[in-house]
Amino acid sequence: MLAWFARARPVVTAPHCRVELYSALNRVRRDARTSEEAYRKTCDEVERNFDAFDVVPWTTVMERAAIRALEASPLRAGDALHIAAAVAAGVDHFITADQRQYQGALAVGLKATLLDN
Repeated sequence: MLAWFARARPVVTAPHCRVELYSALNRVRRDARTSEEAYRKTCDEVERNFDAFDVVPWTTVMERAAIRALEASPLRAGDALHIAAAVAAGVDHFITADQRQYQGALAVGLKATLLDN
């Protein structure tokens, strides 16, 4: 994924992506009993990366695109919002490591790549 990020300009993300990342970080923090120092270091890295991303604002256009994605493919709401942000931003390529998001992106007509986990 880092190779894609290095080539992509701009990197576009959904408005809820940062919250999802912190949710995952805190789950790992609790389950793996990660140190406070390691957690803070990772949070700092997330924030540095987000400074370079174009975060798509939540609009009615994005909301309608999310509903269309939900109608086109069996997605969770969060996954539909990622796809909708790509649609609203007019991206030329959707990159994901999530099979469901990949199928949903294709279903709404996005060019998409599924990364290996």
